[in-house]
Amino acid sequence: PRWESATDDRRVMREYFNADVSLERLYEEFAAKDGRFRALAAHVDGARMLRQDPSECLFSFICSSNNHISRIHGMVNKMCNGGEETAAAAEAEKFYAFPSVAQILDGATEEELRALGFGYRAKFIVGSAAALGEAGDAVGSSPDEFLRALRDETPYVDAHAALMTLPGIGPKVSACVCLFSLNKHEAIPVDTHVWQFAVEHYMPELRDAKSVTPRVMRSIEVKMKEIFGPYCGWAHNALFIAELK
Repeated sequence: PRWESATDDRRVMREYFNADVSLERLYEEFAAKDGRFRALAAHVDGARMLRQDPSECLFSFICSSNNHISRIHGMVNKMCNGGEETAAAAEAEKFYAFPSVAQILDGATEEELRALGFGYRAKFIVGSAAALGEAGDAVGSSPDEFLRALRDETPYVDAHAALMTLPGIGPKVSACVCLFSLNKHEAIPVDTHVWQFAVEHYMPELRDAKSVTPRVMRSIEVKMKEIFGPYCGWAHNALFIAELK
């Protein structure tokens, strides 16, 4: 986004940090509904959900597949190097905006990304950018506009399904993108760790599941929403952080 004034700065920051959502009120509601959250709330104070740019969020999560943080950071930086420069820091270090989907389509090939160390993810990055380009063309919009339209105009179930049509996007990454960038506050990204704490604290009946299947994921989503309500994704995020601690 472009902004030219202090007023725009405040607006962008408020949007990015979901500042219109009262974290204090949510925590009070979650604590009233769940004893475990009540016991942990003081240890995860300030665990606020971001509202990231959808395309940046999507492609960053593609980079995160079977990866570790320092390598993900390096891949995202490499993608940004082809984006539009927005600021220069001291000692000649430059910072770049994350490229738009259109810029990814114009500037990156699978071979080039593989040469930069993206591995099999290169195919998914290029393939997802191409698929978004086609989806945007079908409705007369840019690929980035198509993604942003999922934020406010599309129910969670439909947005989740739309993202899963993209190459390399499974149910967990789709839920992550919905939660972190598309205003789908009820999204619950489920992986092995989330399954384990769900079994331990909320759903012992899933203990005998052999793996995190779509049915298991959906069961956990339904249970979390039943307990915590429409902002259950925020509660899930805080509980997940508590498990990591």
